[in-house]
Parts: sequence; structure tokens; C-alpha cells
Amino acid sequence: METIVQAEHLRTFVEQVYQTIGAPKEYAQTSAEVMVEANLCGVDSHGVRMLPGFVTLARNGKINPKGKIGVIKDTPVIAHLDGGLAPGHVVSVRAMKMAVEKARGVGIGFVLVRNSTHWGRAAYYPVIAAREGCLGICFVNTESNMPYWGTRAPRIGNNPLSIGAPRASGDPVVLDMAMSQAAFFKIVLYNREGKKVPLGWGVDEQGRPTDDPAAIIKSKRLVPAGQHKGSGLALMIDILTGVLSGGMFCGELLNEAKGMPHATAYSQAFLAIDIASFLPLEAFKRRVDELLTYVKEGPLAEGFSEISIPGERSWREKALRERVGIPLDEITLNELRALAEQTGIPSFPVSAIEP
Repeated sequence: METIVQAEHLRTFVEQVYQTIGAPKEYAQTSAEVMVEANLCGVDSHGVRMLPGFVTLARNGKINPKGKIGVIKDTPVIAHLDGGLAPGHVVSVRAMKMAVEKARGVGIGFVLVRNSTHWGRAAYYPVIAAREGCLGICFVNTESNMPYWGTRAPRIGNNPLSIGAPRASGDPVVLDMAMSQAAFFKIVLYNREGKKVPLGWGVDEQGRPTDDPAAIIKSKRLVPAGQHKGSGLALMIDILTGVLSGGMFCGELLNEAKGMPHATAYSQAFLAIDIASFLPLEAFKRRVDELLTYVKEGPLAEGFSEISIPGERSWREKALRERVGIPLDEITLNELRALAEQTGIPSFPVSAIEP
């Protein structure tokens, strides 16, 4: 059973919840925008479903709803920030915008952050750069949730990476991927909905392949994408974030997460490259479209109905959900209603329309 909720209702509700736990209005608005955008794009695992967990973390001092973002170092090319455990959406938007400003000045900007919190859907941030005429790249470390290739225990995070590029004829091309076969919170969503996951997404505590999402969540043993390649990339991302920033690496984050919905004090990196420093922007966009056309005109392999470019399905889903609303499953809807009651928000407005 699903209920359709309009995006503006969800944004207003998320803003109100954040303000009840002490977030300034600007922080509340940014978090609401990023969170609801995930739902609009069909990435429900990283949308408003996460709001109750954020509130729990804030109440336990793991997120500071009004945390100050500190500047450790700032040059024309790089910045090193301390997120102050502020909402990760806020830290990440600010960091990527800072990277874009630097790129406009010198061609490239790199911003490294420690002590941030969960940023939600990674793809939101490189799109900021892409819409400003830059290539955007961001990546983050996470608590250990998958075995490094050759081990039986979780020893590395699945460390998501996202890359965005503008194009001439549509929304940006945006890759958003974890270094595991599936994102951890996607498996959580399958579990909430009582669905089996495809074999190959994770293993149980005995290292056996399983389609039971609960067993994978308990074991914290996601399967690395590309076997040794995924775990190797995850290791390098942790070096580039947790180690380089002076923050925590995956094993330390795992200990910090105990008893909580997930860890905080993540390290994140944001890179913007000014396209016009290398090629006229409009020429670049046209060339991207030419490349995409070439790729999509390839003959379909057996079992495929279309060739999908990174981000394409999300933009299509966003166009649909902006018109008809966002479907919320019954568990998420009840959790948000309970949150409304706990925080003293009079009501949680929804339209009683089934998809």
C-alpha cells in the first residue's frame, strides 16, 4: 500500500522537523531540498525515509543540527573543511559550491571535508557543478560494510562515488555508484518492503551468498562491485578521504556507528573542473551529446529494452513524480507521522491517492 505525497508537502515537513531539533532555517531548507530530490529521482532509499534516523542521531549528539563548518585551510585551488557534524546535506552543498567557485578562478577546485555526516544521495552534488559549466566529482568514505577482497569480515566501506557532466540536449549525465554491487540503504529498503534481493548483492555471516536482505544487513558483508576492483577502489577512496582529511577511516567509523542508525564523522571530497578552461562549454556539451548518441545507437543485447545513460532513469522519474507526486510506502509514512507527533508538528499532509 502506497500513498502519494506532493513534493512541496514533503519539503515543508522536513524543514519543520529539522527546525524542531534546532537547525537554522537555511540548514533545514537545504536538507529538505536534497532529501526530497532523492525521492523525486526515484532513489527512495536515500530520501525522506532517512529522516527519523537523522533525528535519532541528532538527539544522541551524533549530528549537530546547527553545527558550524570550520575552515582549516583555504587557497585559490583547495580548501580543507571541518564539517562540525552539521547536517551532511548542508556541508556537501557548501563544499561543492566552494569547489565550483575555485574552478571558475583557476580552472579546478578541490574541497576536502572531515567530520561531516550522511550526505544522502551522492548524485545531487556533482549536478551542482554540472549546471555551472563544470565537471563535478565527489566521493565519501563509510563505515566498514563489505569484505575487502580475500577477507571474510567487513574491512572496508562501500565508499560511494558520483561524477556529473553537462550536455546540450538534456539534464546532466550523472553517475552515482557505491563500490559494492548495491548500495547498503537499497538493501535496507528491500528489507523494509519484505522483498528478496538478487543473489550476488551480499553474503551472510558465514560468507554464503544470500537473497535475504536482513542477513546482509546483520553481517555487514556487501559484495564488492567487480570483486577485487571494487574493494581496491574503495580502499583508495578511504585514503583520499578519511586518511588525507585527518578524519576517521572505515574501521573507526564502524566502531563509532555502534547502536546508531549509521555512523557520523564521515570524510568527503568534492572536485570541480572548469570545462571552459579546456574547451568552449557549448562545444563540450555538443560533443557529450554526440558520444551519448553513439553509445545509445548500439544494438540491444538480449534481455534489454533500452540502453540507459547514467542518470537518465532518475531524470525521467523526476519528471513523472513532479507531476503526479511521490509514492511513500506504508512503513515510511507511519514513521513520518510518528515523527510529526514526537516533534509537535500538527499534521503530516498527504493526498490520499494511490498510484
